[in-house]
Amino acid sequence: MKKKTIFGNWEASAIIINLICTKIFLNFPRMAAETGGTAAWLFTIFIAALAFLGFTVIQILYKPFEGKDLLDIAELAAGNPGRVLAGLVIILGAGWCATAYMRVFSENMKLISLTTSPLSFVELFFTACLAAGAYLGMEALSRLHAFSVPFIASGYLLIMVGVVNYIDLGNLLPILGNGAKEIFISGAPKVSVFFEILFLFLLPPFLKKHDNMKTTGYWSLGLSAFFLVISSLVFTSVFPYPSSLERIIPIFHIARLIKLGRFFQRLESIFLFIWAAAALLYISVCFYFILFAFQKTFRLDYYKPLIVPFAIIIMSISFIPTDFSEVITYEVSLFRKWSWIAAFAMPILLLVLARLRNKGAVRKGRAA
Repeated sequence: MKKKTIFGNWEASAIIINLICTKIFLNFPRMAAETGGTAAWLFTIFIAALAFLGFTVIQILYKPFEGKDLLDIAELAAGNPGRVLAGLVIILGAGWCATAYMRVFSENMKLISLTTSPLSFVELFFTACLAAGAYLGMEALSRLHAFSVPFIASGYLLIMVGVVNYIDLGNLLPILGNGAKEIFISGAPKVSVFFEILFLFLLPPFLKKHDNMKTTGYWSLGLSAFFLVISSLVFTSVFPYPSSLERIIPIFHIARLIKLGRFFQRLESIFLFIWAAAALLYISVCFYFILFAFQKTFRLDYYKPLIVPFAIIIMSISFIPTDFSEVITYEVSLFRKWSWIAAFAMPILLLVLARLRNKGAVRKGRAA
């Protein structure tokens, strides 16, 4: 698949933007408010700057390895053990994203819209969609993202603009919110919000040129940072801190405020549409990366026979937590606190080791 499929910068950017920004529809604005208080927007800018810095270092180190994904580099750095270890980290990371988000999206969809439907029915719908996406492959997923993401982004921005009358800039005071230490020191590990940039390093075989990966990375991070900052800024200016911490689904509560005259009310239906679309795309592409990484890590000839058993495993594991609040707790206190190691530290370490072990290839790349 990876040798036959090539897509452009926009398709790749759309995938990464949706992967990073989908958490806006879950708990990111609330998490930003918990960390930064009234300075949630400042906290978001800070972690975005850290993500840009980390990606800049990675793309500079990546230059001699044009067309190679992170698993290829892991093998160059540490042989077969390196490839297997890096592959397991990617599989576990993508597995957590697919499993946790399937459970949370399903629970919230049931809470908001499908109130009488059993949770298993809602999850079965998501499971069928992710299996279909994996069967169609990366080319179909990339084109679907390229088509859908502009509509999702437009709907999201429409919601943000729709509540402009409820914005009170006084809610953003004090400027430093919970304090500089809480934002710039304790909040630094939350750069894991950009964990999904890790999946960009699986796309070089589809992008071919290093410049394409570089351009895709910066555009993805830039647009994602913009959407994240807007979400935290609007949320904390509409709902004053600390009452903002009581909102379980922040953007849904924002959408419920929109009323355009007598005939245009309850516009949160727009939110439900874009939320469901973003969720399906997110879970489907995470599931594909699980299969892709598993296939390459263990050098299997085909991945499609894995689709059904892996889909069943993902759905089964998602039922282990007692409720979605438990999933959110693990998401915020554990995964989003430490996953920066996999997203930024691991690629940098592997790239440094690969360059040290392949100095000839590096000099050749520089000469070219």
